[in-house]
Amino acid sequence: MKRLLTVILFLAVFAGESQAVSMPTEEDYQNLDQLRAKLVRMRKEIDKFMKDIAGPYADMDKTGQGVFGEDVRVDVAENDKNIIVKADLPGMAKDKIEITLANDRVLTIAGSREIFTQINSPGVVKQERMSGHFERVLQLPADCENHGIKATYNEGVLEVILTKKKSVKEEKIKVNIQ
Repeated sequence: MKRLLTVILFLAVFAGESQAVSMPTEEDYQNLDQLRAKLVRMRKEIDKFMKDIAGPYADMDKTGQGVFGEDVRVDVAENDKNIIVKADLPGMAKDKIEITLANDRVLTIAGSREIFTQINSPGVVKQERMSGHFERVLQLPADCENHGIKATYNEGVLEVILTKKKSVKEEKIKVNIQ
């Protein structure tokens, strides 16, 4: 692995020296964007492939419980007064969802769900829905009040509205030296 990295670095430096005079063009940036998109697509395919290989035990934590929070999708939006977080939590019971705010800026959405179908039940061909605990931790873009947080859960979508803290204006104070 180190050899491969060394060869790649050598080729990058060599290529950089041979074209050190020219600046990147718009075409170069487009090529990089295309390469980035291909790499992201390839990573997703490899992740899917590895999950298929590992089977039903791939998403287990140390206690043998399923873990499914890493794939919880969220949207974070802000306006002048609020930060709005929306999370897709299909199939969750709202009494199994826990929301916490720490240090005025770290929002944690956690919960658990139980699916009673076992992989070896008659008629089950494939089971991707997991039982177990999830936790999604988000760094918010601004400090928020720790009171007055509103949360609603409707049709599998959790919406959390947090009020931003009012910014403290900096005052300049002249200090007399004695």
